[in-house]
Amino acid sequence: MKLLAIIEATVREGIARKTILGMFIVSTVTILLAVFLFQLNAVQHGLLAPASDHIHNGRPNAPQPQLLGVTLLDFIWMGVSAFLLGICIFLGSFVTAGFITSLMEKGTIDLLLSKPVDRWVYIAGRYLGAVLIILAEVAYLVLGLWLVAGFSLGAWNMGFLLSILTITLAFAGVYSLVTLFGVLTRSSWFAIIIVLALYVLVGFIIPLGEFIDRLMNGETTQGILTTIATGMRYLMPARGLNTTISSVILSQPVTLTPLFVTAGLAIVYLAMSCFVFSKKEF
Repeated sequence: MKLLAIIEATVREGIARKTILGMFIVSTVTILLAVFLFQLNAVQHGLLAPASDHIHNGRPNAPQPQLLGVTLLDFIWMGVSAFLLGICIFLGSFVTAGFITSLMEKGTIDLLLSKPVDRWVYIAGRYLGAVLIILAEVAYLVLGLWLVAGFSLGAWNMGFLLSILTITLAFAGVYSLVTLFGVLTRSSWFAIIIVLALYVLVGFIIPLGEFIDRLMNGETTQGILTTIATGMRYLMPARGLNTTISSVILSQPVTLTPLFVTAGLAIVYLAMSCFVFSKKEF
């Protein structure tokens, strides 16, 4: 199938890039470091201690969070997952954005258009190939750390393992928007800067809207700016997935809305990218 061939070619190109190889090397070093650290008695006892022993909110009579059965290691997994999510979105976008814009370079696009392949297949294949590369990177590190912790500490937190899919989904959502801007502008750098700037901005836009509404209206009720800001957040993929990962790791109730929103936006933005590329004049 032509789509599979393009996905395979994209993965091969990604493997040949030194940046992606470097990411695998860093992951390997991290896993080896975890093997060493998890053998230390002090580390083992500390990580397996109840998390409530390490939390002091300064109010001894206040109710503690629901931490029954939660260890400090679970909070470590939350931090690792949050860090990986951010790294995949930012560094992953930089590493893979060129997969899309390289299609539109002079000479390359002429060769591609001369072949009996639908245009959308090139965009979809490149996109899926990039997502598979990030999936492999994340799975390698998370699975490695999970196995090290399991055999060393006897701690098998399935929630941390499931973060592989959530982190990959976060990248897939943001990368779909990078793909769209890449097709529109033919510039990977412009696409990356715009999308990542919007991603960061959306994180501040709702608190900012609430603050301005409070200044203007003198009340805490949701105003017009807060409503607009909330709507804008639903146009940016991957928002709220950190909370989802944390809830899964801590075995707490999970809100699935961020997952469906991100998946839906990824499909919509990828479809728009394929449509624009199919109609674009070269």
